[in-house]
Amino acid sequence: MQHPKGVIVSKRVKLGLGLGLGLALALSLSLVAVTFANGPRAELNQELGVSLGVASRLAPSPIDRHKVGNPRGFQPSPVFSRTHSLRDISVRDAAGLAPVREAEKGLTSGKSQIRPEELVRRVVDESYQNRSPLKVTIIGSGNWGSAIATVVGQNTKKYPVFANRTTMWVFQEIYEGRNLTDIINEDHENKKYLPDISLPDSVFAEPDLVRAASDADVLIFVTPHQFVRGICETLKGVVKPEAIGVSLIKGFEVREKEGKSEINLMSEVIEDILGIQCAALSGANVAHDIANRQFSESTIGCRQDKDAGVLQLLFDVPYFKIGMVKDVEGVQIYGSLKNIVAVAAGFVDGLGLDSNTKAAIIRMGVEEMRKFTKMFYPEVLRTTMWDSCGIADVITTCFGGRNRKCAERFVQERTESWADIEQKLLQGQKLQGVLTAEEVHEFLASSGNVEEFPFFNQVHQICQRKAAPETIIDTFMVEDLKPFSIEGIKPK
Repeated sequence: MQHPKGVIVSKRVKLGLGLGLGLALALSLSLVAVTFANGPRAELNQELGVSLGVASRLAPSPIDRHKVGNPRGFQPSPVFSRTHSLRDISVRDAAGLAPVREAEKGLTSGKSQIRPEELVRRVVDESYQNRSPLKVTIIGSGNWGSAIATVVGQNTKKYPVFANRTTMWVFQEIYEGRNLTDIINEDHENKKYLPDISLPDSVFAEPDLVRAASDADVLIFVTPHQFVRGICETLKGVVKPEAIGVSLIKGFEVREKEGKSEINLMSEVIEDILGIQCAALSGANVAHDIANRQFSESTIGCRQDKDAGVLQLLFDVPYFKIGMVKDVEGVQIYGSLKNIVAVAAGFVDGLGLDSNTKAAIIRMGVEEMRKFTKMFYPEVLRTTMWDSCGIADVITTCFGGRNRKCAERFVQERTESWADIEQKLLQGQKLQGVLTAEEVHEFLASSGNVEEFPFFNQVHQICQRKAAPETIIDTFMVEDLKPFSIEGIKPK
């Protein structure tokens, strides 16, 4: 290889340079780790669970890295450790299961791998060994419900902890002259909401809600959020008290209580009415991409350790990787608020503006998401924002989601109502961002905090046609300087 000045660099010199640079990099990382553990970010370090003894290791093993990156309170089962990342728990398929060091875990030795059968056995060892196979029911059969059925239907057949058949409650409709349930059960395809995608033959469409849910051990809720309370009221007293709930719903409800508005997360509605524990799944997930087996990630928030492994077995496949956290609230709050940001991104697209503007609008939206969460849900961990349910979901929704698409059309065709746009573009799916913006505005108005959230407020005003779409930009194009954010420097 030629040096820029024409000098031939020998292999020995290159080797020496490589070793020198590697050592320098290792020492630098060590110093950064020590500084991080003891410096001004101590509060964040404590939240992340980083100790000086762990962070200062130059080359932590996969298990050690797992300790560094476990900010959410889990004590991960070693059989679920995903060693190539800092995620808390992850099920791997047979080809990807990593060896676990006997010295630390006492499970395997040498280079042996944990087989899927062993994985399942350990999941059910304590809480599920004396139970019949768990029956799974999906409540909802729209675009997202059908897409998740393609995943769940695989795993209920694959793992003996689950009953083979996955029941999917389908709101009965006539499509092309046939009952939608008949189409799904006979053709194994939801031709209305997820056309050209084959559903596993283990998925069975059931039009009776009570019959679908009455004997379920795992209930997956995946309907528009405005329908959840009514569904749960119908199922009250029907669902098994020991059943596990998991909400895949991106939205919340605002209700009046003692003269003030309060937010109810979907997991809270489900728990309050049905009396069961409810987890939440959310992430950067476009339904059609998952149905086409394009790689993506998602996050499950689950407080119960005994349920976490079961839910991960149920949802994790090689192209849809699941990270586990205990922050159930954070998973849902971010998954709901990002729809408002996506509406704003659609306004920008409809105005024909370019990436600089869109990036600025997204950043403002994310900042208000963070502020809203800190103000009203202080228990939510900051680290949850960096999981799939947080910033990754914002990115996906602002570039490829239904809220962005409908908001773009709202700007381009200014005489059309949201209902007309929803009907033309979504083929029976529901638009969530406009309703969420209205609910957030109602909540902020009740608590006297509208002015604290100018971005959310402006999106709501545009959605209600009380302001022109252009004001999503004009509102922030002001002469005033932005406040200082540098520590130690404060404006007079």
